Amino acid sequence: MCPSNHSNLSVLPASRLTLAGLILCSLLLAACGKGNFSGLEALPVDDYVRNPGNFLGNTYSLSVQIDSQIEWEEGVGRILAVNPDGAASRIPVFVPDAVQQNLHVGQRYRMRVIIRKGGLIYVEDLRKF
Repeated sequence: MCPSNHSNLSVLPASRLTLAGLILCSLLLAACGKGNFSGLEALPVDDYVRNPGNFLGNTYSLSVQIDSQIEWEEGVGRILAVNPDGAASRIPVFVPDAVQQNLHVGQRYRMRVIIRKGGLIYVEDLRKF
């Protein structure tokens, strides 16, 4: 067992303790905020399917189950066919390589998406549920 270092804490300068505390708080806030989609409006999928141009530039939350992987290109990303919760249509989404997740058919995800040029549903972040 290691000897107790509690007495050494009083020797550390207050600035080091403050800096360590700020770093720890920043890391915790970043970890807790990642994947938080609660403030986003859900993508109205059926309306989007009828007229994707009406949604260009907007950011939404999208809850889906992966149906299939349509295409993958190393260094670029993948196009997935997904079944959105409560929607009648299967839709494609683009997941860039930067998202860095193992994605499998049948898995369910909540995604933060932005609608880009041409109506592309671009996944900015996702969380498995």
